[in-house]
Amino acid sequence: MATSSYDPTSSMSQGLPAFAPPQRVMLANGPVAYRQAGSGFPLLLLHGWGGSSRYWQDTLNLFADIRCIYAPDLPGHGETPPLQDETSAERLATLVIEFADALGLEQFDLNGHSLGGAVAVYIAARRPERVRKLVITSLGTFRSSFEEMVWMQTYYQMSMGMLLWRPWLLLWRPWLQFWQPWLDWFVSRPPVYRMLASPFMHQMPVDERVLLEGALEFLRADRLTALENAISAGSPAFIPALQKVQAPALVVCGDQDLIMPTSGAETLAQHLAQSRLVEIQACGHIPMIEQSAEYHSLVRDFLTDEA
Repeated sequence: MATSSYDPTSSMSQGLPAFAPPQRVMLANGPVAYRQAGSGFPLLLLHGWGGSSRYWQDTLNLFADIRCIYAPDLPGHGETPPLQDETSAERLATLVIEFADALGLEQFDLNGHSLGGAVAVYIAARRPERVRKLVITSLGTFRSSFEEMVWMQTYYQMSMGMLLWRPWLLLWRPWLQFWQPWLDWFVSRPPVYRMLASPFMHQMPVDERVLLEGALEFLRADRLTALENAISAGSPAFIPALQKVQAPALVVCGDQDLIMPTSGAETLAQHLAQSRLVEIQACGHIPMIEQSAEYHSLVRDFLTDEA
């Protein structure tokens, strides 16, 4: 029995919804927290860098009548502890496949936002029989050979640097947690959370609690995990993975996205065998919150189209 019906006027920009309670599943590397809603064919939602499952709450509410939705907190984010070994978008793809296995999900639709979009690409490339439809939200790739060269050089240099710095960052991890209450207090000042949100959102929500929640989650993410995931954005494995994706794909971007410009999303879509690119007007990096009605209408139509 479905738990809700589609209402395109619902949006986190109109206020914070009641969050689905987190559940946990134990994997080989530790527990993974996730939120679940609805019934029907499975849909996995993968959040972006510095986020968590909480910003998918509108999607859980709006798609619960057509999908059984699972939104995990990736390691080091939300309520899932960080991995002790190294992490990357490719490593997270392996973990999400383990997550799906643990829940008995043989096949599913997949929607990844930003970093989660890269994770979704690796999943669809490695296990094409598992992914029926793919949505890539707010993600781009190298727009020229020069840009690719710069990213690759940065990736290799920072990867080598992490071999030296990772043991020291691990030692600092408990001390950084000690300072978290002070960071929370600082970020709770309106000028601070507005400043942190400004690169990600073109139009600020009416209810600024959305900004505060996002800023707190951003700064509560494990720093070492965030750094390693950011480095993995330049991985030379990404373009070959895009070219292996067989699932029909919807690529969604915001025309005012300062983090992942539209031109990068256009290039990404060109590497996919079956893709449709949609640009949402007056929208920044987080369309599921900033332009919830239009975003969810587009994704819903794509997921339910049987053509």
